[in-house]
Amino acid sequence: MAEKVYPRLIYLPPVGRPRWLPENPEGWDLLYLSWGHRWFAENPIPIAMHDGWVYMAVLEGTPQLTTKNGSQRIPTGSVMIIHPDCAYGWTDKPLKRCKILTWVWRTAPLHSALQPLPAKYLIFKPDRVTLRHLVTINANCVREVAFPDKIAFLSLQKERFDLDICLARIMGCRQTPNAPYRMKLAIEFLRNNPMERDPIRRLCEYLQISATALKDLFHKHAGKSPKQFVLRWRMQMARTKLETGHTSVKQVAYELGYRHPHDFSRAFKRFFGATAHHCLPAGGSEKSSKKKRLKNRK
Repeated sequence: MAEKVYPRLIYLPPVGRPRWLPENPEGWDLLYLSWGHRWFAENPIPIAMHDGWVYMAVLEGTPQLTTKNGSQRIPTGSVMIIHPDCAYGWTDKPLKRCKILTWVWRTAPLHSALQPLPAKYLIFKPDRVTLRHLVTINANCVREVAFPDKIAFLSLQKERFDLDICLARIMGCRQTPNAPYRMKLAIEFLRNNPMERDPIRRLCEYLQISATALKDLFHKHAGKSPKQFVLRWRMQMARTKLETGHTSVKQVAYELGYRHPHDFSRAFKRFFGATAHHCLPAGGSEKSSKKKRLKNRK
């Protein structure tokens, strides 16, 4: 028995329901746009395929998705990406309505993880913040298609990028670090600016957060205050530098932002319980360390 062939077209909503189609589809990546409430029981959408990749967000209601393999309810807050070769339609219970956002793009999702297999679809449920962001993206697209000039085309490309980035994050395409990005940025800042004499204030400025928020960040992900973390980081870096024998206590002090080597020496002894000179090779003598470096140069 031959497999049923479904039409490849867009069934438009009833007159008066918000939607957009380009007058001349050539040159457009966005092929269809819709938003607002739908009553699929009174106006069901027959099973069909599309020429583009369908993105859909269900903001209210639980419409029923129908494919050749069966039907399922799509919960409120769900987001779907549907392959062009996936035949599907919509229906609902009598008098029930839903609120949806729909995009149909000519080109495939920019990230491979967002591309369902042929004749398949992806479904996932983002948080409320992400859903609000999708509403904003849809509204921006509606605004841009109202004046289809060159700037609008560029803006729609930007919205498409934003849409795919947003959904890729939902799908977990980015590897989740052990700490949030701000903690990662903080550590990177310290690594690149070891001579900074006021690292706490500079970190607040760099991360664009308050001193209280910085304190909470470090307590949560490092188990220490920012001051304790910076001190430990500096002391461990200092000991590593000294143990290699390629630098002096004085040089390490200046490299770590201390105004005077004595300040560094006191901080080092207070932290490790031993003087910085004991970390130097050849018996802890800075002079012998210098002789060793001179000997190596010869």
